[in-house]
Amino acid sequence: MTVSAVSLLSGGLDSLLATRLVQDQGVKVTGLQFISPFFGSCLKWEAEEAVRRYKEHFEIDAKIIDLSEEYLGVVGSPDHGYGKNFNPCIDCKIFLFKKALDYMRESGASFLITGEVVGQRPMSQRRYT
Repeated sequence: MTVSAVSLLSGGLDSLLATRLVQDQGVKVTGLQFISPFFGSCLKWEAEEAVRRYKEHFEIDAKIIDLSEEYLGVVGSPDHGYGKNFNPCIDCKIFLFKKALDYMRESGASFLITGEVVGQRPMSQRRYT
């Protein structure tokens, strides 16, 4: 049985490197990139091209999902409040991970991959951050 995973792709280097490290261990990885009004919105019109580029340049089978409507609801009334300046609020992270987990379960994958750097932006929800 082949082990499979879902990788949350941000469009940045960290998520691509994390994906490659797992692929190099023989795991079948599907990339997942979300669209919202705040990130990835250009992919609305270029989704097929982006999927092709992920495959051609990085050997990643990718899926792009537009979460704009639902995401705005989270941003409009976050359960955990807002952080200072522009930072990923806790509610946004929870929302995205739940959506990724749903996709992971639907696809039959075993685990999620991210390019998150643990402790890179600790407690970014605090006002003085």
